[in-house]
Amino acid sequence: MAATRRKAAHDLDKIPSDEGEWRAAARKYGLQSRNLEDLCKNGNFSASTVPTEAFLTLRCIWPKKGDYQHAVAYIANLEHFFNWDNVDDAKKLMDNQQLGLDKLTTLYQIICLPKQSLQRTPPEFSGTLSDGLGPFSLLVPIYNQLQDRRPQTPSSVSYLENAPRGQPFFDAFHHQSHQAPTSPTRHGAAVEDITIEDIQMTGIDIGSFSSSLPEDASSLAEHSVVSVPIDEPLPRTPTETLVTDFAVILLGGLASLVQPLGYKPLCMANSFETTYEFGPLNSVSNPLDKVKFRARIDGSIPFSVSPGKDLREAIIFEAKRAPRVEGINEVPVLAQQSMEHAAYIWNRHKEDTTWKNSVQKYHTFMVAQDHLGFHISIGTYDSRYLDYIFTSNSRRVIPTQGNIPFLQIQEFGPFDAENEDHLPQFLLIVLSFILSQLEKTAAAAIFKDALR
Repeated sequence: MAATRRKAAHDLDKIPSDEGEWRAAARKYGLQSRNLEDLCKNGNFSASTVPTEAFLTLRCIWPKKGDYQHAVAYIANLEHFFNWDNVDDAKKLMDNQQLGLDKLTTLYQIICLPKQSLQRTPPEFSGTLSDGLGPFSLLVPIYNQLQDRRPQTPSSVSYLENAPRGQPFFDAFHHQSHQAPTSPTRHGAAVEDITIEDIQMTGIDIGSFSSSLPEDASSLAEHSVVSVPIDEPLPRTPTETLVTDFAVILLGGLASLVQPLGYKPLCMANSFETTYEFGPLNSVSNPLDKVKFRARIDGSIPFSVSPGKDLREAIIFEAKRAPRVEGINEVPVLAQQSMEHAAYIWNRHKEDTTWKNSVQKYHTFMVAQDHLGFHISIGTYDSRYLDYIFTSNSRRVIPTQGNIPFLQIQEFGPFDAENEDHLPQFLLIVLSFILSQLEKTAAAAIFKDALR
């Protein structure tokens, strides 16, 4: 059987929330004599398998998570991704249901749980094109599949009497406990004889399921398995792909409604897996040592007008197939996301040296979706942090004097996609960003006229 893949910062009790907690953790793991050049001293890794020592070396702190209601004010006050004027415009569009945003009201009625205990047709029987969802139409079948894959979903769901019954949908990734569809088509093997779990398709022990395959297929599979190095980020699982598709259709739908006001493609969300590399470091004592790691994101929203030499991606996505449980599985999730923020920062500034002559602050924006719950994390860093990761490989991780520059990541959430209070707040943030990009184009005047 293949060895279990290491989780990010697997032996860390808590993600540091301030400098004091970071210093205590750094001393506990013996980083007093280390510098950035020792980033890979504990072996090669990717963002999802980062050792605790490497995570602490990059000086990431996560202050206490903010409530979903405070996210708009925090981001608007930064005046980096959008400002309060953009927020006000977005509110007007949503309140007045302009540009087709009335379709969001229909979407809320289908996928959000009612605030009161009301009897209604279950969403899996309501999501048709006739419901007027427009660009959000595909969200409902994806939502239903994610509901079916929710951990510990009740086996029996009580439906309303006389509710319309949809046609059975056969998903090849259903667990074997689900009843196979009735079909006159002859099958070579019974469906219940094959179990396909939502696992990473790497490093698999073929012997565990070869008995259910024909002899030819078993021998072929044994020769086709490729072992992925531990420093290579894993690809998405089938359920994580559904999660990413949900976010892309939801956020891309907003952009498509605003698109008529723009003269070129506008901030369209995508599900492209992109791998960033952090490093290799310059001026290391042994140039043969590849001091670097890789981080893979699950998608992004690009800048409509890319500022300077910044990356094309403005907002990056991270998808997880299971809901996040407060205080239980947060450490690996936040450690991995820290490395993704850091790798994004490296790629953003590696060919841009203007930061050396400035004292400004910079920011990163990540949308993390854990099943049907969204989290927003905003990274903040300055030129001193950039100096640490780019030019000071021989400096101590824990300096003996002076202030320590950190990558501070402020998280907000969760924004529950099934909550009619949470989801509009999340969409308001994304719509505000889209409008801020629109203002930087020739369509700004047209858009302002539309709001009058």
